[in-house]
Amino acid sequence: MLPQRKAARSEEPPHLEATASLPPLLVVCLAIRHGGVDVRIVQTARELHHNGAVFRVVVIEGSRLHQTLLQEGIPVVAISRRRADPRIVIDLVRLVRHARIGLVDAHNTQSQYWAALAVLATGVKGRVATVHSVYREDHDGRLRQWLHEAALWLCRIAGFRFIAVSSNVVNYLVETLGIPSSAVILSRNGMEALAAPPPPFDLSTETGWPEDSVVLAMIGRLDPRKGHRFLIDALQEMVTTGEEKIRLLVVGTGREERRLREQVAAAGLEGYVHFSGFRDDIASILTRTDLLCLPSLSEGLPYTVLEAARQSVPVLASRLEGTDDIFLDGETIFFHRVGDVADIRRRVQDLAESPDQRRRVGAAARRLFLEDLQVSRMLDETLEVYRAAVR
Repeated sequence: MLPQRKAARSEEPPHLEATASLPPLLVVCLAIRHGGVDVRIVQTARELHHNGAVFRVVVIEGSRLHQTLLQEGIPVVAISRRRADPRIVIDLVRLVRHARIGLVDAHNTQSQYWAALAVLATGVKGRVATVHSVYREDHDGRLRQWLHEAALWLCRIAGFRFIAVSSNVVNYLVETLGIPSSAVILSRNGMEALAAPPPPFDLSTETGWPEDSVVLAMIGRLDPRKGHRFLIDALQEMVTTGEEKIRLLVVGTGREERRLREQVAAAGLEGYVHFSGFRDDIASILTRTDLLCLPSLSEGLPYTVLEAARQSVPVLASRLEGTDDIFLDGETIFFHRVGDVADIRRRVQDLAESPDQRRRVGAAARRLFLEDLQVSRMLDETLEVYRAAVR
């Protein structure tokens, strides 16, 4: 699920001048589960590294992000503590002073807590927080919501600028939390173009399914807010009424996996649903995906939607702010009502029987990707925020 390497570039690096004007930078991400946060950090770190910027990425030791950055040869500092350990503030303060850090970009809640305290203790001038989702929608219970939103309040008090990866995150920061709009910058996620066509996915070997199967795929962390249960319920209804060709490929790992496997077993869908675990060959999997499904309850701008658009794979997703202001229903995406199993079933069945419609919308989504959703735009916006933060 991490972005593929870009093709080698012989021209002058496009962001060389922009990164040369930056002070030493610290990117902080204490995530332990893989997700879109990791993807954006790897993309940004690659560009910084390619252009000779002085920077380090702070991660939790042994996390998937840590492993990826090591493989890429990107400067990384691994912290061997639990991410909720307040002693991380001391670690960050020492690192800031030792490396003469002048700019910090903090991703996710724990990173934003500890980074805000560290910059207050050290007086770092450049202060940026990148916000990937609506924290209030990510967590159940008012206490958990308050604890996560308190990180954003602390960043606001500390004078941070905020990068929001989607329009719904902008609205959340400005309208719900009251952060001044002048401090919030929209920078939507973007993806690299593929350097070469991916190898085809061997569906029959992986799953044992017939070659004429209509393959739905869900790609991402197995988490309650991703809505896997709704799609499985819809598939159960379809199979019960005689559907034979539709299959569901579930790609990813997470805390919801056991419950989802139990749901599949209870519904008698073992022959229709395949759990493939974490994969790094998403581009290949998409070569054999007829319809990418995202029945989520909450999202920013999912990288899986961008990956699908890059390969002309049609997407059926919950109509959520952050996606529906970019993609148009029936033109560049297909939407269903949030959490509505009957609507999901209806749309899946209609699209399973309409390959021409799927191809048309998939092709239009690729055109949109080429025009507006490539990574170069995202990097330009991110570097501009960095420069503004240290002026």
